[in-house]
Amino acid sequence: MSSSRIAGRGAGRLRGALRWLGVVGLLLAVLILRVVTSAAAEVHAGDKYRKAGQVDAAVVHYRRAARWYAPGSPYHGQALAGLGALGRAAEKAGDVDRALEAYRAIRGALMATRSFQVPDRQRLLAADERIASLMAALPRPPGDAGKSYAALRREHLTLLSADPGPKLGWTLVLLFGFVLWVSAVFGFSVRAIDDADRFIPREARRWGALIVVGFGLFVLGMSLG
Repeated sequence: MSSSRIAGRGAGRLRGALRWLGVVGLLLAVLILRVVTSAAAEVHAGDKYRKAGQVDAAVVHYRRAARWYAPGSPYHGQALAGLGALGRAAEKAGDVDRALEAYRAIRGALMATRSFQVPDRQRLLAADERIASLMAALPRPPGDAGKSYAALRREHLTLLSADPGPKLGWTLVLLFGFVLWVSAVFGFSVRAIDDADRFIPREARRWGALIVVGFGLFVLGMSLG
């Protein structure tokens, strides 16, 4: 085999690797952009409804914003801060139901965005403290009639503190989907595009389908894990 042919194959492989890196980077950038822009829009809507005094709508939008989590994004923290302010205002006004709704939204958003750790554990602990305190002060069912406020608060806090962690099955789906997605992008760049940068239809359909399946499994595992 001639040295020029070997060099040509090496250059082709390098182009394939660069295409793979470029496509993976583009897909990740699109995903992060989607998360950040969605969070920003939801925070903006939450701020608008909060200023208008529409607390329930504000909680809904802040909760959505807090679930659109990306490392380094400021909107996740802004949404949680908005929910905390709504909870404190509701407590001050004596509206226990709305205060609980806000604090539970904080808890739900943080638990939904955790992986192997909670992204903002201090806010989670603070929300759990307020939920336990408010729940302990509610009218008691007959079975709890003889318990003190402190005992009920401890019980609620114990239940809230029991962290089951991420669901292993859906976490494995997420990881498998991510590996399949990235591998399929690499396969597409190497097998579905020839040395003249033209698509090979059969290979493009095959690897394109695997990209869609892998990305779908990744999103499903991220949503349900």
